[in-house]
Amino acid sequence: MKTGKRTGIGKWLGVLGALALTLALIAPWNPAPGPSPLPTSAHAGFFDDDLEVFEEVLDLVAGNYVYPPDYKTLFESSIQGMIAKAPEKTLTVTDVYSGQVLKHNNTRLSYRLSFSRHENMGAFRSVYYFLANEYQGQLKKKDIEQAAIIGLMSSLDPYSLYMDKSDFERSMRDTEGQYGGVGMVITLQDLKLTVVRTLKNSPAERAGILPKDIISQVDGQTVEGMQINELAERLRGYPNTKVQIQVFRPSTSSTKEITLTREIISIETVEYKNMGDGVGYLSINSFSKQTNDQLQVALNLALEEGITAFIMDLRNNPGGLLSQSVKVASHFLNKGELIVYTRGRDRNDMQTYQALYKNTLTHLPLVVLINKQSASASEIVAGSLKDSGKALILGETSYGKGSVQTIFRMSDGSGLRLTTSKYYTPSGIDINQHGITPEILVEKDLPENGNSNARREAKGPKKESGSRARNLATHLKEAELIDYLKQKGYTITGSTDPLVEFAKLVVRDIQHPSKSHALAKARELANDIHY
Repeated sequence: MKTGKRTGIGKWLGVLGALALTLALIAPWNPAPGPSPLPTSAHAGFFDDDLEVFEEVLDLVAGNYVYPPDYKTLFESSIQGMIAKAPEKTLTVTDVYSGQVLKHNNTRLSYRLSFSRHENMGAFRSVYYFLANEYQGQLKKKDIEQAAIIGLMSSLDPYSLYMDKSDFERSMRDTEGQYGGVGMVITLQDLKLTVVRTLKNSPAERAGILPKDIISQVDGQTVEGMQINELAERLRGYPNTKVQIQVFRPSTSSTKEITLTREIISIETVEYKNMGDGVGYLSINSFSKQTNDQLQVALNLALEEGITAFIMDLRNNPGGLLSQSVKVASHFLNKGELIVYTRGRDRNDMQTYQALYKNTLTHLPLVVLINKQSASASEIVAGSLKDSGKALILGETSYGKGSVQTIFRMSDGSGLRLTTSKYYTPSGIDINQHGITPEILVEKDLPENGNSNARREAKGPKKESGSRARNLATHLKEAELIDYLKQKGYTITGSTDPLVEFAKLVVRDIQHPSKSHALAKARELANDIHY
């Protein structure tokens, strides 16, 4: 991976910390073309390390960001980040042409910015040392530097960000799809940290912890006033380490001290359910390193049960690893079919990803469900299956997050998530601009004019235009699906998912796996609903 030229002492060693894990934006998060080691960046090791991490970040942005760097904007944001760290009302800031004048007590500093990285670095250093000297004892140099990095990253796209060491470790752990923990799902109920459930065969389950138990202490410290994420951090840790918790059980008004030994807890990202009539339901809630393995287990079970058609639910799936999205889509495509391609700053910087497997499930009908919160890796899967003609897409137009982030590890253990490329569906759709548009649009709200003719003639979301919009076949309302299901004798309860039931009606009697057959069936059902 390319890195920019270093300007500071010791920076000639280069950034060794490009962590070749590229996420198809989290979340959330996101993915590299293939596996590679995870070295840390080189540390200068002599003189001082002032601004070393800042320059590492600047090099990475200069060399790898999906768009050419605007050095004036980058340094403006960095300097404003540092200035914001100064104690309130102690620093006077006066705007001048292309820069500012800073005044603290009787000390003044003026600086100007240009479009030159070298010139701006000099101005930036002046501001950094001005603040470090003027607020000595009040501001630490590392805190000023971190504020500058956060400011720099804020000038980029919303998916690029800096992570301190703890946030970076948490991000990597979540991407792995497993962590050292005790296996409890916790919520904040009546200002009390309350157990919702324990995971099967987890340390918490084996210790007898029950739903509605209240966590009152961790390792002898009260958790009163603590947020869920703070408690989660205390409960998590390296496998085979111990954590002591105090649990209050309201049903018996009893308190108990429990010592738990942390274990690797796998995060279940795939749910399978046999819906009957030969239809299997697959829900994928994110794309972690465990997702494809979990999907393979679910598919094997489904085939053993005689499933002849699938519903894949990607609603509310924020994304995850690009590599996993490619593997998931590969189960339903012919080997070698294009799934997605990425393009970086240089238009020649292009990489394609094809389906990986032989003997796949292309002979079985497939419906994919998406909504406004289906993003990133979810859109890769839905887009490839739509463009290939292998699946019918139902639901809402997806989020529209079509950029790829690469994770970099800094020399101090912090990390950077940087947008390095954009991805496109096989037909060339820029997901950032359009999202994935379903063939059957099912929304919770009526169009503004509210009449059924408008629904049938709808051209799709405003961000779709031209032939893509004209290809949108049908526009339905969720309430209409519910009414239709009631007419067909369904018992509607709070747990009934009308879109899943509609998808089942579409796929259960189809004998041919092509999207055209599923779309014809869906249109037939939609006409029944409208009339």
